[in-house]
Amino acid sequence: MADIRNTKAFKALATQTEAELRTRRLDVVSVAVTNVLAHNVEMVAGRLGIQPNSALNYIDPSAVADQIAKASAVGADGAHTVNGVRPVRVDERTVYLPRFVCSRPLMALAQAVKYASSNGDSRTVQHATDLIFEIGLAIGADSASDSAGVPLGLLDEAADIIEQVAARIETDGWSVCPCGEEHGQSAADIKVPGVMRGDAELIRKIRAEGVG
Repeated sequence: MADIRNTKAFKALATQTEAELRTRRLDVVSVAVTNVLAHNVEMVAGRLGIQPNSALNYIDPSAVADQIAKASAVGADGAHTVNGVRPVRVDERTVYLPRFVCSRPLMALAQAVKYASSNGDSRTVQHATDLIFEIGLAIGADSASDSAGVPLGLLDEAADIIEQVAARIETDGWSVCPCGEEHGQSAADIKVPGVMRGDAELIRKIRAEGVG
């Protein structure tokens, strides 16, 4: 299977699959697409008793994209461990924010990371951490300026993640410390969703003002 990945036919199939995923508004890291494709080729070759090169003819990029989309859908079993999937960033426009304004999304995303990491959701941890890093880059891009250029799509993703974590705290019992022993965390957990939704609302307000 190591050789088949380097063939033009396999690479073309991977490119087609990534294009299919983008039509589903999913941005998936290439290595993940390659791994899923390689697994499918191996399965088809084994079932039909043919060589991997021949098995490529039986692989449908659209079907593979559907497979990846289904496995990574929020709420799907094991989806919280799928780290290489991001929503396609539709709005690439940039809004320039005063540097101090960026502190609120950073704090809210950090809180989301805290809850997600404490409750085993590595996918949310990775996505929120990427956004924190991206905001940090924007802040540090021009130290002489009082503002930072932040993509509008980043603000959309940040607000969505923060709201999703707030919902998980309420509906799934996420706790900042799920150790099983009560030491005051329940009182904090009850208050957090409202604060996080307020942060998400503020981020969307910032976005709207930036567009205007």
